Amino acid sequence: MTLSQQSRVSVDAFAIKLRWVQVLGSAVLLSDRIANPVAIAVLVWGLASNLWAHWILKNEGTYDRIGERTLTGIRSLDVLVVAIAPLLPLTFGSEFWVLFVPTFLTLGLLAKRSVTLTLMGTCIGLQVLLTFLNATPYSALFAPIAAILFGALAGTVLTSYQSREAGLTANDHRLTSVLGVGSALSDMSDLREMMLHSLKTAIAETQASCGYITLIDEEVKTDLVTEVAYGAGGEFEFPKRVEVGSGLSGYVAKMGQPITLSVEGEFDEEFDSVTADVKSAAAIPLVSRGYQGMGQSSTEQVMGVMTLLDTKRSKAFSGADMELLRALGSLVGVAVSNARMEERRRSTFLRTMESLATALEARDEYTRGHSQRVCEVSAMIGEKMGLGPDALEELRVGTILHDIGKIGVPDSILNKRARLTDEEFIVMKSHPVIGYEICKPLMLSEGVLMIIRNHHEKLDGSGYPDGLKGGELPLSLRIVCVADAFDAMSSKRPYRAVMELSTVLAELSQHAGTQFDPVVVEVLKQLITSKSLHATYAQYWEFGDEDEVRAA
Repeated sequence: MTLSQQSRVSVDAFAIKLRWVQVLGSAVLLSDRIANPVAIAVLVWGLASNLWAHWILKNEGTYDRIGERTLTGIRSLDVLVVAIAPLLPLTFGSEFWVLFVPTFLTLGLLAKRSVTLTLMGTCIGLQVLLTFLNATPYSALFAPIAAILFGALAGTVLTSYQSREAGLTANDHRLTSVLGVGSALSDMSDLREMMLHSLKTAIAETQASCGYITLIDEEVKTDLVTEVAYGAGGEFEFPKRVEVGSGLSGYVAKMGQPITLSVEGEFDEEFDSVTADVKSAAAIPLVSRGYQGMGQSSTEQVMGVMTLLDTKRSKAFSGADMELLRALGSLVGVAVSNARMEERRRSTFLRTMESLATALEARDEYTRGHSQRVCEVSAMIGEKMGLGPDALEELRVGTILHDIGKIGVPDSILNKRARLTDEEFIVMKSHPVIGYEICKPLMLSEGVLMIIRNHHEKLDGSGYPDGLKGGELPLSLRIVCVADAFDAMSSKRPYRAVMELSTVLAELSQHAGTQFDPVVVEVLKQLITSKSLHATYAQYWEFGDEDEVRAA
């Protein structure tokens, strides 16, 4: 239930309590005529209608369907009864006009000021007319008219305070929603999740039916691509791609200004070709402001468009709705801009690191391409084992950089044609820690840093530099350890030629369970006959058939 619905239910519930006062007052005023069938009918109607109204308020679905119309009808009948009753034979001469006070207090709570004043004037006119028709003295007018005026005045004052309170409550709730979206945008790392959260908030606050967020395609700058879509009532057909300048979203992206339309407007056929029965729509540009430097004004860049559609109301979105959407659009625009900037920064950084790793490997013709091959093999194993996108990204970055620490190893050791001495091997073993120290300030993830530092660890704890063993090695690190050893054995080294495939597989199998994770080794064996792995190592050795692989 939305805030506005909760507010209406609360006010209607209080109005029903006032109506019980009316029913009780009617019973008191008619107590000496309680045997009259008309009096009994009036009291039964009052009790039954109040109980019915109370039941409607307790059932949210029923209230949404017929609540407002039913309660409005009951109140209208109350006004008519209270206006005419004092002059009917059954109640003539009674103090029935006293019931004007709770009647108009109720109207004041639930009706606009103009409606209250109109009903007040109608009731005064009825009182004057009926008084003259019944030829009662003019003095008989004073009490009911005074009651009408008092009730109407009180109702008008209550309406004023209620409208002000409702406005403040709505503004407070929407401010809370905007702050909530801002907090979510800072906490969430997934851009799509952030946009979906903002879209759901916008739809809930404006009571729209559905909506979608489109972003400018970074490759095809003339197109908007739908990134997220949400329908309050379930799935709906939304546009996958919109050309900038075409349709509602495209027009807003081109002009950079928000717009709201309804079916009465001149653009009723331009709701981005959505096939749903759209009655009104609103579209807000997702704008990011860039700072150009001292003495220069900031520039605005449209990152995309948030579009909301309503299939229930033909009235255009209100000014308050548009203010809320503009605030949310600004937050989303900044989030998209920051995410894309971060992606570009990350991409630039990775390319720089890859270039550095490639340049480093160029020092030694025997290890040229090693990091890239380990990256490809690790990714193949990771995908086969069902790793998610984030884990695969860590594998990619970690393996590309895993030997970056060799920049601190002298060429005399790195390119030595014979086996290393114990002293030289100690120097070589320092490269994982050197790489870790180089990359640590770069704000890489813990998973990436662990791959760089610990890619020479072994399952039994005999590896280096930290002697990790068993459960201390996460799956991504176990994959890299197998892929790194596989590539080292499958490529030429200064002190030996390329090992035969069967020998490589036999070596991995022999040390599975001690140095290597046996499950990872088996997955690698399953990949041996794959075209991707074949293409990576075709220059080193020829693949045997599957029987040979299984035998190994």
